[in-house]
Formats: sequence, C-alpha cells, structure tokens
Amino acid sequence: MYRFSLSSFLAAVGLIIAAIEPIEFSQPEARDVLERFCELDAQGDQLNPEDRQEIVALFVSPGAPRLDQIIVVRDFVVSHPAFEKGRAEFYVEYVQLGQISVSLARFSRLPPLKVRAGFDLLPSAKPDEVGPGGKGTHVVGPTGWRIEGSPREPHLTVDAAIRYAAELRAKTPDAAIRKNAEKTIAALKRLQ
Repeated sequence: MYRFSLSSFLAAVGLIIAAIEPIEFSQPEARDVLERFCELDAQGDQLNPEDRQEIVALFVSPGAPRLDQIIVVRDFVVSHPAFEKGRAEFYVEYVQLGQISVSLARFSRLPPLKVRAGFDLLPSAKPDEVGPGGKGTHVVGPTGWRIEGSPREPHLTVDAAIRYAAELRAKTPDAAIRKNAEKTIAALKRLQ
C-alpha cells in the first residue's frame, strides 16, 4: 500500500509541475526565426516571388522587396539576443565581398569586410477564427516571433549569386545585360 501511495503522489506532483510550467518547445525562439531568414536570404529566396512568401511570413509587416542591388557575402553570424521592452534585439554580421547591380547585372567587388546589421524581433500573436459576418476576431496568445520592419536588400552567398546571374543571363533579351552577367559569373567564380 505504501508503494501505491508514493507512486500516486509522484504522478500527481508530475501533473502539477506540468501544469505550472507549460512546455513551449514547439514555438521557435527569436534567434531561430532570424537565422531562418538569414539562411533563406543567403540562398536567394527574396529574388523569387514563390520562395519569398516564406520570408514574408517571418516579418511583422513586410513591405515591397528591395531589389535594386544584391550584396554578396561569404557568411553570416547571428548574435545572442538582448531583450528589452518586450523585444529581442540582435545583430547579424556578414563578410561582405561585393554587390550586384540588378538593373545592369554588374558585379562590383568590395574589400572583404565584416558588416553588422541590427534586427529587432517582436512576439507575435495569432488571430482567432473569424466568425460569421467578420465578427469574433480577437488575438490569442503568442505564437512565435516576427522580425520588425521589412527585409533589407538580399544578401546572397557566392554560389547563390552565381545561380542568380546565370538565370539573368539565360532570361534577358538584352545583349549588354547578358554580357555583364557573364562577367559577373566569372568574377564570382574567382571568389569561390
């Protein structure tokens, strides 16, 4: 009888602890969200409207894409967060190698340089189901984190930039842009 009571007691304590400290491992941490954005961005997902939808979902209120230039980077590192006033503040360091002018498909090499960009992430909430007639909508608890602001210009790895330039070369009817894209590919291959 003593064993049964002890095991029942331990089971009850376990249930109480589980109720007090809910496990929220299914929700991504703020840093995971920012790292996901950086990974998608580095692979060129901002440049393709179908792929861009996953990036858009990571932002609070994304604006139109900034596609006038592409930054070519070697790597990126996401800092640890600083939490202040309900937000998580991060910086991402990139090793910047150059940039591509999208309108001309022209690559300009820059001296390899570490560049730091700041990002703020906010806890996000999910709206409840909309009832009949649009009534009944309200916000329920936090469902994760979103990046504040809009995505910056794309930051592509060398390999992703080569794929992008090859796609430009294949799709453009403009001979000058094709020639620039060819030069861009050659210059980027030297950075691999």
